Amino acid sequence: MRASLEAAYRSHGPAVLRRARSILGDEADAREVVQELFTSLLARPEQFSGTGSLMAFLYKATTNLCLNRLRDARTRGRLLARRSPPQQGGAPARAESLALVRELLLRLPDEQARAVVYYYVDEMSQAEVATLLGCSRRHVGNLLARARATLSQEARP
Repeated sequence: MRASLEAAYRSHGPAVLRRARSILGDEADAREVVQELFTSLLARPEQFSGTGSLMAFLYKATTNLCLNRLRDARTRGRLLARRSPPQQGGAPARAESLALVRELLLRLPDEQARAVVYYYVDEMSQAEVATLLGCSRRHVGNLLARARATLSQEARP
């Protein structure tokens, strides 16, 4: 098992890292997610049932780990904000935009957030998203519609 996992890491690791980096926007956090994913597979290889493609499994698992990490970071941020005074200074507009997108994703239920990432960030078709989520294409359409409705309400003053 270890040899096949090493081969999977060599062949799929860079794609998993790119995936994590695109969601998290931070190289160090992305590398930690990759390490966590492959360490988890080494400890519990039964996570991958072998019924689908390994890359699809890794893609889905990476997305879930990244969304969990973002949720954990938001919770830590709230706790720190209660203790710390606000800091001065500004970040570049792109960084602020990415942070806003990540914050909006965290306001969505998990299944909606994953559908949004797969459809809008990864530019997958609704059928491809349905395959990854294990649901119908129609359900994906409903998830995306609910996410848009939620986010449009959040954007209103």
